[in-house]
Amino acid sequence: MTNRTQIRTQKISFVLALLVITYTAIDTYLFACHEINIMKITTPVILGLVTTIVLCGLLQRSFYKWLTKNPIDFSFGWQSSLVLDSDFEIKDDCANEAQTIEQPNDSVIDNYDTLLENIKKKEAERQVEVMNAIREYVTIKTAPYLSKEAISILISNIEYMACGRYDLYKPIRSNIDKPLKSPGLRHLAWNIGERLGISLLQRATFIKVSFPHELTNATIEYLKLNLRDNVSSQIPIDVPDKGDYRFHLETDNSNSK
Repeated sequence: MTNRTQIRTQKISFVLALLVITYTAIDTYLFACHEINIMKITTPVILGLVTTIVLCGLLQRSFYKWLTKNPIDFSFGWQSSLVLDSDFEIKDDCANEAQTIEQPNDSVIDNYDTLLENIKKKEAERQVEVMNAIREYVTIKTAPYLSKEAISILISNIEYMACGRYDLYKPIRSNIDKPLKSPGLRHLAWNIGERLGISLLQRATFIKVSFPHELTNATIEYLKLNLRDNVSSQIPIDVPDKGDYRFHLETDNSNSK
């Protein structure tokens, strides 16, 4: 029970108690001073009121239950013209909007093939630029450690990786007198894969298969977890600038060991 209900109940109780006390006082006064017994007059009235109130409550409850089970439409089919007009306007607006949607911009649709072709052309041009940058980078960074033939095979393996032809990888071995070591190879794989958007697992697989002799003791899982470790190496990590694919060859050359 809420506070509001409690307050209202207290007020009603107070009024009823006050009425009873007032009635008792008046009845006592009239009987003591004038020998008038008002009970004979008020009793039928009170009983009649109580009976009427109880009967009204019972009838109300009965009608409520009956109307709940048997609903009746008291509008007799009449509906406000304002509501009808509003519905008509809404339906009309929806129809106009649907008609507008069904008529797309023909010029945009007609140019769809051209736009798609331009997008593909730009992507292809960028891919060519990326591969050219990678070829230049790989040649410069691995020239001290690989023969010309080995560099050519390495570039072919990179192209296979970019195309998803992992089964075409060929093994390479660096120069015996100046071999590539694991940290440099890991960094090389990370730098190239970052420009191509290749996963770490694919980068690790590429470098493992390409240099099986140099990485004979390294598992693919180990390579995957350590492609970008912070250690000194022959080929340092080269993080591309945001939105760019080019390598920092001058900086790398000064830091490589």
